[in-house]
Amino acid sequence: ASGMKRVIGVLTVLLVLGGLVFAVVNRKPGPNPGPDKPDGIVTLTGMVGSEKGAFFDDQQVKDALKARGLVVNTQSAGSWQMGDLKNDNLDFVFPASQQPAEAIKAAHNLKSTPTRPFYSPLVIVTYQKTAQVLKDNNLASYDEASHVWKFSMKGFLDGVDNRTTWQKLPNPPADQKPGDLVGSIFLTTTNPETSSSGALYLAMVSYLLNANQVIPAPAGVTPQIGDKLQAVITPQGVMKNSTEEPFMDFVSGNGRPLVLAYESQALELVLKKKAPTDMVMLYPDTTVVSDHTIVAFNDKGQRLADALADDPALRDLEIKYGFRPSGAAGATAFAAKVQEAQNGNPEAKFAFAPDLGVAKVGQATVPTPAVMSALVNAAKAK
Repeated sequence: ASGMKRVIGVLTVLLVLGGLVFAVVNRKPGPNPGPDKPDGIVTLTGMVGSEKGAFFDDQQVKDALKARGLVVNTQSAGSWQMGDLKNDNLDFVFPASQQPAEAIKAAHNLKSTPTRPFYSPLVIVTYQKTAQVLKDNNLASYDEASHVWKFSMKGFLDGVDNRTTWQKLPNPPADQKPGDLVGSIFLTTTNPETSSSGALYLAMVSYLLNANQVIPAPAGVTPQIGDKLQAVITPQGVMKNSTEEPFMDFVSGNGRPLVLAYESQALELVLKKKAPTDMVMLYPDTTVVSDHTIVAFNDKGQRLADALADDPALRDLEIKYGFRPSGAAGATAFAAKVQEAQNGNPEAKFAFAPDLGVAKVGQATVPTPAVMSALVNAAKAK
């Protein structure tokens, strides 16, 4: 087996070198590119999470990448599917969190560190009337000064223990149409076996169940924690494989009452003035951050990772799609853009929190890929 790996490694190197030779031989002559511009255009192919599909399809993004000498072709897949799919011909993969990125790095014996150009906390999107029901039952709070909504994860998990339904709340919803707020109270997520947001939800719940500490090893996923994970997953029935699907169901008015999403998805709609008028976004009072992490399989992939991490034009476009760019400059630019959007919409029923610490939103620590795998297996009763 090790001999075969060496053969594959040699073939990979030859293919990469062959590609570089081809690029050099076929590069069209043109004006001197200058010291600040890349020498020649390279084409990349990669796999990205569905939540980043629109970003890479944006012509402004394409133009900014081309200014860095890059033409990027992408296909979408669930973050945890990327390691299972054939990716021998790819230059990079770009899942929505660090854990699948680290697992793919290990599987390919890569030495380079994956790059996190931007990130996004998980939030809950709902409708105004549902948010009010949650507030009436101490499952949500609203800050009048900042307009930031928060969701009580402890109250929610206690309700899961007690098998609380919407109708059994102390102040149940009134005047509901059939199918509105009925049955078990649960957060709609994606399939944790295939999608990063679904897996991160399990990480967040397990952190809270473990006394606000990350579970350090697979053995720490006890039967009791497994039972609770099953209790938050089972009521959902069939789960979608990508984060974009339940979110777009919500936006179209056909979604479930409480949908776990990326903050970037909600902010993108607000910045583009396409958010439903009755949409409210809540931060779980302990959330988890999705580190969008790019794994470069070769030098071309690394050039893309570097461009996404340090190019000011691309940083501004990342914010356009609601992502929080990494680094101090990214945080400042993100806060300014959010403030501008909220100042222009005084009727907004909710607000974004540029600084999660100031908003008193805790952040769960995400466990290792081995523990994540144990959490998924426990939730799925495997």
